[in-house]
Amino acid sequence: MMLQIESLEYSVGEFNLGPLSFELEKGGYLAISGPSGSGKSLLMELIAGLRRAKNGKIIIDSANHTFTPPRERPVGLLFQDYALFPHLSVYDNIAFPLRIMKKESKVIDSRVKTLADYFSIEKLTGRDVGTLSGGERQRVALARAIAYEPNILILDEPLSALDEDLREEAKQTLADLKKMGQTIIHVTHNRNEIEGLASKSIALFQGFIKSEF
Repeated sequence: MMLQIESLEYSVGEFNLGPLSFELEKGGYLAISGPSGSGKSLLMELIAGLRRAKNGKIIIDSANHTFTPPRERPVGLLFQDYALFPHLSVYDNIAFPLRIMKKESKVIDSRVKTLADYFSIEKLTGRDVGTLSGGERQRVALARAIAYEPNILILDEPLSALDEDLREEAKQTLADLKKMGQTIIHVTHNRNEIEGLASKSIALFQGFIKSEF
């Protein structure tokens, strides 16, 4: 299994998440859905390491990462607003996590070019991200999120910020990532948007798993 969540618990204010337990196989596409306030974002942040669990375990690729800091955790996270750096070019945005990891320049250049070609943004690498369309920005953000080849990629409402005419294009991009073998967690309030993508689905309600299929 790529991900094992074992009796995971977290509390904030009067809200209690869990205990939650579930698994995700390598190359799986997990959809986590639920209404606002169900605990989707908290669970996402716990897996990514942005919050520390009260109880339970987060096992990634057979290693216990329950208390591993975010930068050392093999998890990529794509926020709903993409969180691209407006002062950097497309190339530098994609290269950023690799530079943080102090990769060699040749390795960085090769990886950026490979991803730019894969996401069909090779002609955009010299442009500022502020000049891009919504669909182009998402592809740049996805390329940056998997630049350092994380074991798991978490997507926070990846389709909700896009116009309807761009959603099908974006869904195809996500489907291509799935075919590539990337293990994905897709957080959404709209279960309809993950039709044809998810290999497994979990619905949360008031901090607990309401259904799993």
